[in-house]
Amino acid sequence: MIFTHDLNTALNDVLKSNRYSSVFVLVDKNTKKHCLSLLHKSVKQKISDTLTVNAGEITKNIDTCIFLWNELNKLGADRHSLLINLGGGMISDLGGFIASTYKRGIHFINLPTTMLAMIDAAIGGKNGINLGRMKNQIGVINEPDELIIFPGFLETLDRNNYLAGYAEALKHGLIKSEKAFENTLEFAAPDLKSEKFIEFLKENMSIKEEIVAIDPYEKADRKALNLGHTIGHALEAISHQKGKPMLHGEAVAWGTIAELFISQKMHALNGYYLEQMTALIQKHYPEPTFSLHDKEELLAIMRQDKKNFGETIRFTLLSAPGKYIVDQPVSENTILESLKHIKSLCQS
Repeated sequence: MIFTHDLNTALNDVLKSNRYSSVFVLVDKNTKKHCLSLLHKSVKQKISDTLTVNAGEITKNIDTCIFLWNELNKLGADRHSLLINLGGGMISDLGGFIASTYKRGIHFINLPTTMLAMIDAAIGGKNGINLGRMKNQIGVINEPDELIIFPGFLETLDRNNYLAGYAEALKHGLIKSEKAFENTLEFAAPDLKSEKFIEFLKENMSIKEEIVAIDPYEKADRKALNLGHTIGHALEAISHQKGKPMLHGEAVAWGTIAELFISQKMHALNGYYLEQMTALIQKHYPEPTFSLHDKEELLAIMRQDKKNFGETIRFTLLSAPGKYIVDQPVSENTILESLKHIKSLCQS
């Protein structure tokens, strides 16, 4: 990983130190508008072509893959080509999958532009696409040639997209330690240029790096990173079905409240942590777009979660910050209680 305040020097150094036959950049319409211009001429003259897709999670599907594979083929990409994934979590997921599968694998670099991608999606080598309403059902684990973190990209984000990534930062704090969680609470509205925020960003990224190093293929500890995601993914999928799509991190924020509620019920998690998270999420995040009438559909989505064994819905839960329990079977009645809990918060 390269953490830098000099994006173009870092990227030029990587391109000079490797003999790539051609270089392509993958962007969505947002990063093409706001981020591509930050690449200097010295970098752009090394780029063979730019591939552009629509923004949003809905783009992460097999049809987009076919389009991009065909484009790379038309442009003459070979096994020694490089794909630079310039964007948020959707672009790093999609681009990593495209690069890992085109001609059985070409080189790729992740250049994350959002908070969520920097601290979560671009780290750890998970690359994939959605299968219908189900997130990340098709994919591979394959690390990029390099991950370049340039915090200046965060200044291009709107408030909601910053908060979407901040939800993942809160999750990292919870699974690391009480101290890490408490430290995270003060960065809901930070000065992005401050040294204090930069240090927080580095420390939060290191939490995922440490877990991935221990368990790169998600056999045990890496499952801790799924806290908030079993219910969060279901809330996200329902919101898309209703035509009122939530950002991934927004859904994870509410999913984390639901799963802390279950943790309190099943593992005696101190209510303080649920209270702290609830106050913060209610203040800063839009309410989830679901109804209790959606309960069967939500459960059906959860049954497709990759952590499950058979029909049993499994969760990552906490007994205390830093003390996670993975592969926890949870009854559907308890899951419904947690959904009722977050719905009651939206009505208060």
